[in-house]
Amino acid sequence: MTDVPEGRGDRLSPEQLDALMQDTLGAAIPRPIRWADLDDTTTAKKLVELAKWVHWLGNRYVLDSRELPADWWQHGALIEELSALKGAWDVAYDPTQAASAAADWHMTFYNTRIRLREWVGRLGGSPGERTIHPQGWLDDPDRSGWVADFNAYLSSLTGLNRPD
Repeated sequence: MTDVPEGRGDRLSPEQLDALMQDTLGAAIPRPIRWADLDDTTTAKKLVELAKWVHWLGNRYVLDSRELPADWWQHGALIEELSALKGAWDVAYDPTQAASAAADWHMTFYNTRIRLREWVGRLGGSPGERTIHPQGWLDDPDRSGWVADFNAYLSSLTGLNRPD
């Protein structure tokens, strides 16, 4: 069992809190990613994790290019927004959460979609047409060239390729 400081004035360090949560719930607390603090190798690994989730998100909610352009991973603001959204999703859909957490996440998602549209507009993205079909890069990332572009970017950071 994790050592917990005694007394009302004692505070748990983040490491102690994580260990306590691991002992109690069997899982650590999801933490936000501080992208600016990561080295290139860690950035590439975290981007791969985020890309898998973003691909699911884009397909599940049929996001168009006004909210999720194919090159989202080349824009720091979009990485930050999507990473924060994924962190909120990780917490909301944890099995220990109340059912209302999913509804709360959808409100967060609604607000994030507004900010994503603003960012894409500021980054020079074209509004495009709203479609009822997934974008080509979401529907078939290999054939659209998205996987090759993403892997080239990861290689430029570290020489690593995206694991399957």
